Parts: sequence; C-alpha cells; structure tokens
Amino acid sequence: MARRKNVIAPEAKAMDEIKLSKEQADKLWGDGKPFDEVRVETRITINNSISLEGMIASGRDYLWAKAHLKHGDFMALIDRTASSYTFVNNCMRFADLYRNSPPVVNLGLRKTRALAALDKPVVEKYLKGGPLGDIPHDDVTEMPVAELEAEVRKLREKIKRVEDVSKEKIRQKDEQITNLELEIKTGCPLTEKEKKEKAIKKELSELKTILFASVNQARDGFKTALNVIATARQLEGVTFPMLKNWADAEYSELAGFNELFEQLDEELNYISVDKGNGKRT
Repeated sequence: MARRKNVIAPEAKAMDEIKLSKEQADKLWGDGKPFDEVRVETRITINNSISLEGMIASGRDYLWAKAHLKHGDFMALIDRTASSYTFVNNCMRFADLYRNSPPVVNLGLRKTRALAALDKPVVEKYLKGGPLGDIPHDDVTEMPVAELEAEVRKLREKIKRVEDVSKEKIRQKDEQITNLELEIKTGCPLTEKEKKEKAIKKELSELKTILFASVNQARDGFKTALNVIATARQLEGVTFPMLKNWADAEYSELAGFNELFEQLDEELNYISVDKGNGKRT
C-alpha cells in the first residue's frame, strides 16, 4: 500500500493546485442547481465514457465536487468513478484550460492533452487566435499528432531554458551584491582562495542546472509515455489481447532504464572527488 501511495502522490498533489471556494465553484463549474454528490457522480460516470467532450464535462464536475467535499470524500468519489488519478487530473486541467473555448474539442484527445502540458498563458494565447509558441495558429489543427507533441516538448524546453537563464542572471546579480557588501563590511577584497572557491561554486551551480534540466526532460518523457498508454487504453474497440501484444512489443524498449536510474542514484548519493587518475576521494 505504501508503494501505491508514493506513486499517486504527485498526481494527487497536482489536483490540489486548482483550489476554489464553494461559491466560486458553483459559479464556474455548477449547473445552476445546488451541489448534489449523487447527481454529480452519476454524470461523471456517464461523461467519462464519451472521450474528450466527456472528460471536459467530467472535469467541471470534479472541480465542483472538489470545492464542496472534504478531501477524503473527494478521493473516494474519484476511486468510484475513475480509473486513475492521472485521468482525473487531466479532466480537471482540460476543464480549467478550455472552459471558454468549445472549439478546442475539434483537436481531438491527444492534441488537447498535448496543449494541456503547456502553461496556461501559452494555451490561452492560442485559444484567442494567436500562435502556439512559434507555431502559427492554423497550423496546429493541420499538424500530425506526433509532430504537435514533439513541438510542444520543444516549446516547453525553450520556456524552461529561458526561465533558467533568467534565474541564473538573478543569482549572479545577488552574488555580486553579496560580494560587494562583504568587501565593504570587512574592508578588504576576497583572497585568491575565496575567489577560487566562489568560481567553483558558480560552476557547480551551472552544472546543477544542466543536470536537473536533463532529469526533468527525462521525467517529461516518461509522462508523455504514460499519456500515450492512457490513450491506447481508451481507443474505441480496443481489446485486452490487442493491448497486451502492443505493450509486450514496446516493453523491450525499457531495457537498461533501471540500471541507468540506479547508476544516477548511486552517483548522487555517494558522490566523491575524481582526481582524474582513476581514484576518488
């Protein structure tokens, strides 16, 4: 049980990011009638079976229920109506992003899910008729799904790089101010040793940015893979034998991932100085 809790915790946490009061939820997600758990649960169960339109409709009801129910009751509602927390989180994100843009349904489930991976301001600009990053507005509907997913990944990486550069510039400015304050306070400049240590710390900081950008990119790749699996499971007419054969064929691609993760985990947990002569201290 503890393992399952660790696995679902990030998704459960993500669901908590959209918080509204009961009154706000009534206005945004309600249907004009007082909230009733049985009625909302019945509608969610029906809507969950009719693809994207249903997911958006269910997302509204999940968000409405979330504002009215205690956390435990809301999680119980999810357990009764959905196959996974990921599915519910997607429903709520779709509803939040697209509540004023019904035409987005024309994009289909996979394209809609791809857009939902972007920050809300980026999606809202597209929904108002603007481009999606560097992609012209009208090209989004014409692009193959796989190409759009790839472009979305590139756009996310670009946004992340810009954010990282901005954070690094702020860090460098803060560091310069700290150095100046220290010199003024002590009345003497930094020694060569102190300068060298600061230079090493700066380089370590830059390497850390690259390290965790790579880790986050790998994490995003796994999330995309999980979304692909979720899409395959929801294909109309798909059967268990078909899914089993498909999954078995793809499973071989996972060879080596466990070893790489264990090596990364060991390198970080037991990191040591490499003298360049095969010895570590």
